[in-house]
Amino acid sequence: MAECKDCGKKLGFLDTGVGGLCTNCAFLSSITPEDAERMEKAEINRQFEIEQSDAAQALINSITITTEAVPNLKITKRIDVISAQAAFEINNFRDMFVGFMNPVKGRANELEKQLDDLKVKSTQKLKAKAHEVGANAVVAVDLDLSTVTIGSISMMMMMASGTAVVIEGD
Repeated sequence: MAECKDCGKKLGFLDTGVGGLCTNCAFLSSITPEDAERMEKAEINRQFEIEQSDAAQALINSITITTEAVPNLKITKRIDVISAQAAFEINNFRDMFVGFMNPVKGRANELEKQLDDLKVKSTQKLKAKAHEVGANAVVAVDLDLSTVTIGSISMMMMMASGTAVVIEGD
């Protein structure tokens, strides 16, 4: 079995082994130093964007509670009532097929997963909106579930609403 001249990787049957190099080494040998520098900068920028996204997500993960009054929680500012929604299309044919495959659990489990996903998406969007308006918590959160039908399309929609507030830090 042939090996790559640079890295020593064994070249399999489907590896072309361009000039005795594996695909990765052949690619690396074909790029110019300017291209390599550009690729390195792009990777650094990508890593920075991931870190920024993680930091923003940490800020967005604010407190969400379903009541207005909680012991040891001092609200210093009420900003506004905010809302967010998430929806999914109800596919009757797919749901019917899942029901045939497992008539007891199939459809119910699928629906539970979709409802959980709706709850997570709508509350995440609610937290993001709270962060956008300068809040660090959302109180009096309410989740409403409804079914919307437009022509032949049926959708299940969950709406999350609450009051964006600033709470005193510990």
